[in-house]
Amino acid sequence: MPSIENLSKLFKALASNDLRAAEEIASRIATAEEQKGHRTAAQLLRGSLVANGASANNGPYATGKVQTPPFLTGALSRRSSQVQLKDVTLRQTARVQLEELVREFENRERLGSLRIRRRSKLILHGPPGCGKSLSALAFANEVRLPLYVVRFDSVIGAYLGQTALHLRQLFQFAESTDCVLLFDEIDALGKRRGSPTDVGELDRIVIALMQELELSELKGFVIATSNMPDSLDLALWRRFDLAVQIGAPNKREISRFAKEKARTFGLDLGKGVIDRVALLKNYAEVERAVEDEARRQALKAL
Repeated sequence: MPSIENLSKLFKALASNDLRAAEEIASRIATAEEQKGHRTAAQLLRGSLVANGASANNGPYATGKVQTPPFLTGALSRRSSQVQLKDVTLRQTARVQLEELVREFENRERLGSLRIRRRSKLILHGPPGCGKSLSALAFANEVRLPLYVVRFDSVIGAYLGQTALHLRQLFQFAESTDCVLLFDEIDALGKRRGSPTDVGELDRIVIALMQELELSELKGFVIATSNMPDSLDLALWRRFDLAVQIGAPNKREISRFAKEKARTFGLDLGKGVIDRVALLKNYAEVERAVEDEARRQALKAL
């Protein structure tokens, strides 16, 4: 346990808003714990000290007023396009579910006046390449909110407890900003707990994610996507207001999508190309195949 003398100095530094001194004292406390053999405690203390991705000297409160934590600069990527829900190939059930959410958001003041909570946390699940990320982007355009994609390489921290603190900052951003926050492939954070091959820190990350989803009051939306819904923790599903299944397309849907994509290039697909495309498994593969054909024909005409 840190000495009373060090704790007293730390409290005095915080009371006088001397963050540089507080950082130095906190670092000394962590070093002292490490020297006593308390390596886990020292790691936790150091992780808390740099949890924002910056030291106290240049952290979000260094000037005395709240600023955006530097961590968010690397953790969020802004995405934009003109795509709308009508441009996305979706099964009718999924389309109706997303359109209902758009209508809820448009009438949020009416719902609020009736003390009816609008839904703001949804998960899109299904096989890869079937339009989950595109649907999230189209949805953001429908509700006229900017979409930010969470970069997991920046969120997952090296120190004990750091990832949970990063999640708190992300949700604080979503609570104070009109936006859609997209956790694309949330399987990286929300895997089922209790695996004997995982360390305890992974279980703590899942718990932290569930707490943020349950307690946050969002100005916009949080959307998660998952390619492996069976791998997600069962308790995580209850934290979402809505789960939308984005299913794999059948051959008829594949062919229709290929022809629509070809029209955007002014391309007339021959029967041989259509037959080959019909054997593909998802929209991403079809889009790539049609673009390859368009490229081939354009270069052939030179």
